[in-house]
Amino acid sequence: MATKAQNKEYAKQVIEKLCSDDFAGRGYVNEGDKKASRFIAEIFRKNRLGSPTVDYYQTFGFPVVTFPGETFLNIDGVGLEAGREFIVNAGCPTIKGKFNVIYIDSATIDNSFAFETFTKKSLRKFFIVVTDIKGKTFLHPERAESILSNTIGAKGLIFNNQEKFTWSVSLQKEKFPIIYIQKNAIKHHMVELDINIESILINHQTQNVLGIVKGKLYPDSFVVITAHYDHLGKFGEAIFPGANDNASGIAMMLDLVGNIAKTPLDYSVMFIAFAGEEAGLLGSYYYTQNPSIALNKMALLLNLDLMATGDKGMTSVNATEFPDEFKLLRYINEQGNYLPNINSRGKAANSDHYYFTEAGVKSFFFYLMGNYSFYHDIDDKASAVTLSKYNESYQLIYDFINAYIKQSIENSIPNKK
Repeated sequence: MATKAQNKEYAKQVIEKLCSDDFAGRGYVNEGDKKASRFIAEIFRKNRLGSPTVDYYQTFGFPVVTFPGETFLNIDGVGLEAGREFIVNAGCPTIKGKFNVIYIDSATIDNSFAFETFTKKSLRKFFIVVTDIKGKTFLHPERAESILSNTIGAKGLIFNNQEKFTWSVSLQKEKFPIIYIQKNAIKHHMVELDINIESILINHQTQNVLGIVKGKLYPDSFVVITAHYDHLGKFGEAIFPGANDNASGIAMMLDLVGNIAKTPLDYSVMFIAFAGEEAGLLGSYYYTQNPSIALNKMALLLNLDLMATGDKGMTSVNATEFPDEFKLLRYINEQGNYLPNINSRGKAANSDHYYFTEAGVKSFFFYLMGNYSFYHDIDDKASAVTLSKYNESYQLIYDFINAYIKQSIENSIPNKK
């Protein structure tokens, strides 16, 4: 099949834009996700996409915990860098002040006298440093659980052996703070911490962004291309840019927008940029419950997420659910010699394809594989992205869409042998 003018440089520019400080991690502080949605809607507008909604937006809302203010942590006078040397649980309540630190280990938990002595203390002004509880087998597992769930009433917990941070989004505040400290950030026995974390639960209004390129022959049949544009936002001054997850998927989707808008396909193509994926697939769930284009008109949905590499190939979630279409995908990859391999994976609720699959839409989630170690951290930034197999993966997806449409049309012709 003919190459369809994929534009790697354009994709890089989109990723750099979405990961810039002005977009604040595309989260819920400084209107990060709203700025991203306006950027995407403007590209839809410039390419003259139609839309089933006003101004390309499908609005909805949800509660979310944010960290908009000053954030710091000092351990015995040593200041730690937010996002790199320490992080808190995503639903961390506001916490401010100086607190003493006390340690507990597995030996204390399994020693009845030592554990009883420990729990008799008044711990409400203490942070407990949990040294080696997770993953251990205990004679008294209920004691370990009482520490991890903090039923003993401490001010909070500290885990100080973190090799790497991965953060998330919470829709509610937790009952107590948990502090995660990078393994080598503090090498001495902690005594006191001075902490300031401002945590605010807001009712956040956001939007999916929807655009349509009308099909030449069958405008009421739709291929749907989706990607989520939201990420984790900010933790104080620390920004989680989300280059691979998922500025890369949005970049590829917008590249497809430009090409398909210039040369429409036989089926209509609907593009959906989802909000709220990191908060629990909220944008895609909302669409399936409030479809602006009926789900039974969707012939195929392709969800693009984590599209920054490709050196080790691509994985297709739902390959086992739709084996004929997956076989076609692999055939096209072999014919074009695009990617090293296409891995088969079964059903999984790990991105925005999921609720469409549950609603009966033939859906795939594609993600690329390669040497990229940054995920839900402050180092998943535009400068780290290689797009090493961008052209090949783009062409594979474009060819697959066209081949699927062609095959579907041929199979629908009456009496075709």
